[in-house]
Amino acid sequence: MAQEGSKGMSPVMGLGIVLAVVVVVGAYVGLNMALGIAEGWAGFLFLLCWSMIEKGSLDRFAHALVGALIGAGTAALMKVGPEMMGPTGGMVLFLGVVLLLIYAIVMGWFALGVNTTTMVFLTVGTIPYVEKGAEPAGIFLGIASGAVFFGALGLIGAQIGKRRQAKATSAEPVSI
Repeated sequence: MAQEGSKGMSPVMGLGIVLAVVVVVGAYVGLNMALGIAEGWAGFLFLLCWSMIEKGSLDRFAHALVGALIGAGTAALMKVGPEMMGPTGGMVLFLGVVLLLIYAIVMGWFALGVNTTTMVFLTVGTIPYVEKGAEPAGIFLGIASGAVFFGALGLIGAQIGKRRQAKATSAEPVSI
């Protein structure tokens, strides 16, 4: 089923947005390549959670970031727990932490860090291919690169929006 276009969006504006996305994605991928960050996907996943779950709100940036770190950290327990504590002890620890996170969500506790983003990162981090192939430190670097890069773009966008709003407000004619 085709998705209905945005109201007031011309085809030229749509192409402009697609071009801007290509430039931003290219810049982010290039940054990760230059820094040697192999798990740049984690930064894109952070962006997805921040933009879709938290609506890109700067006020909700910390919720997305802390949730991503807790979710990725919990997923990492599935890999490092058994290495440190043996298969049984490591899995008991991992499953115990997961149950605590679920209980915290059910109870509405610590929403800054235990939220939908937490569960997205926990779910993706426990996909067997990711769990076996990605190093937890690399995932944390990917989250950090995404948070810094996309967070900076969000701050720049907010400043541009404030300036445009100020200009629009000051340009309004004064009626007597």
